[in-house]
Amino acid sequence: MVSVIIGVYNREKYLRQCVESVLCQTLRDLEVICVDDVSTDGSLQLLYELAATDPRVKVLEQKENGGAQLARNAGVAVSKGEFIAILDDDDWLAPDALEWAVKEFEGRDDVQCVLLRELRVRPDGTVFEPSDRFAFREASGEEIYYHSMPWHVSGRYVVRRELQLRIPFDNSDRIYGDDNTALLHFLNSPRIIQSEGIYYYRLLDNSLTHNMNMGVFWGLKAHEAMSQYLASGSYSHAARVAHERFRWIMLVNALRHYYMYHRHYNRDQREEAMNLMRHDRETMDFTIVPREATRKFGYIPMMSLGWRPFVWQVYTYLFMRRICGRL
Repeated sequence: MVSVIIGVYNREKYLRQCVESVLCQTLRDLEVICVDDVSTDGSLQLLYELAATDPRVKVLEQKENGGAQLARNAGVAVSKGEFIAILDDDDWLAPDALEWAVKEFEGRDDVQCVLLRELRVRPDGTVFEPSDRFAFREASGEEIYYHSMPWHVSGRYVVRRELQLRIPFDNSDRIYGDDNTALLHFLNSPRIIQSEGIYYYRLLDNSLTHNMNMGVFWGLKAHEAMSQYLASGSYSHAARVAHERFRWIMLVNALRHYYMYHRHYNRDQREEAMNLMRHDRETMDFTIVPREATRKFGYIPMMSLGWRPFVWQVYTYLFMRRICGRL
């Protein structure tokens, strides 16, 4: 009934808990497809050990390291479940998480996605739920799409197989490409239900999304890919406007990050970051970005004046905020 896809890369320390949390589900009709993305630790050996103890565990080996999205797509391609769930290799599920989720699909052809409740686990083991979540029981997919762009909705969910196959994981960016996939799944689900199933999301000091790295700039490529996808499909004008506004704010935030932390990057990284930000600004559709997002000092596109004046505008804005103690 449910295929759980786990992309694996060098998570030997947490992998057993991850896989066994699926095998111990109260919902027994499931398969666990683990796709090793050329791990260099003992992850692959551990996967085969787990597969030897339970026939529901299937192991795939990628020929070259291609990132989580490609690994997940490979797992989905060989899966057989009516529903698809994605589990990160360092996270785990509560024992009844999938049973709660599957119940919400019963008798509801209009529901294509059911969200899991995300609880975050700090390195010291304490658990908390993000305080900025949009609280709902059931809503339209487009409404959840709007709340998802500022990450006010959990990106942990179970999706019907047909929708997952129609919209596979986007690999335009290794870190944030899956955000695009979630947004498109939400937009294509007439209704979305929040279940009581719990997904435990482990916060790691060495996580790609929490370390200082180029991800904040590479993520701009994912936003551009999403804009192109929305423009080429039959999505509402409001959906395009909301995303382009979000994309613009993310670009300004990336430049803010560069202003504050550029000394932590080497010369080649700084040049790449600037090129990515410049390209993102040049490819943005400002005809649909709401004017209220582009008229404030520090956020004015200044397209006719070139890139450098725009950068100095943002820098001046941030400097003034720092002087006022608000940065």
